Amino acid sequence: MYILHGIHDWGSQVIHMALAELGVAYRFNALDFQAGDLATPAFRALNPFGRVPVLETPDGPIFETAAILLYLSERHLALAPAQGSAERAPFLIWFIFVTNSLHPSAMTLLHPERPAGAMVQEVVADATHRALREQLAQLERIAQSAPWWLSPDQPSILSLYLVMLLRWIKAFPAYAAHSIPSADFPALHAIAKGHEERPTIRRILEIEGLTGPALSNPACETANS
Repeated sequence: MYILHGIHDWGSQVIHMALAELGVAYRFNALDFQAGDLATPAFRALNPFGRVPVLETPDGPIFETAAILLYLSERHLALAPAQGSAERAPFLIWFIFVTNSLHPSAMTLLHPERPAGAMVQEVVADATHRALREQLAQLERIAQSAPWWLSPDQPSILSLYLVMLLRWIKAFPAYAAHSIPSADFPALHAIAKGHEERPTIRRILEIEGLTGPALSNPACETANS
């Protein structure tokens, strides 16, 4: 049995959804950031950087979201094009783009003070907002070509990762004016909507305390703060 160490509605969510879609046995160990759970010796033994997600596997603990997702897809031969298939190369290109470009941009939109301090955070947020819209436009172009691994009705590790990030950039930007609705990108919006309607994913969202259009149209929490 896998053990997923994570925090509800944090980056562990994509692993939680992937495990549910795979239909494998797992246990979710919900951690409390405020209580210092990520700093305990026991958790640091699993991830010395003190971050989630961490997945305990038959091959030992794995951290880094992309590494966990690729491990699961390769071990269970699901949620990604098979190695050696014609779709593998384009899939990998866009999977790495989401992990290495879109994810960092999303985090900067949420925490623009991190790169250079609070004095320039609004300037950083403005630039990041523009960059994110450009990145999403490129993903929209790929989604419009309808590869199965970026479609509404057949999740992949790429699409699951993407819809989590779509939630973040709509719900949690540091400035409400920078909230980006997935509806601005119809093909990506369809993926988010299709995924959140799947019973497996809906169950995970509910476990993590989320209801309604949590992936396709979450409320901007910044606007309500």
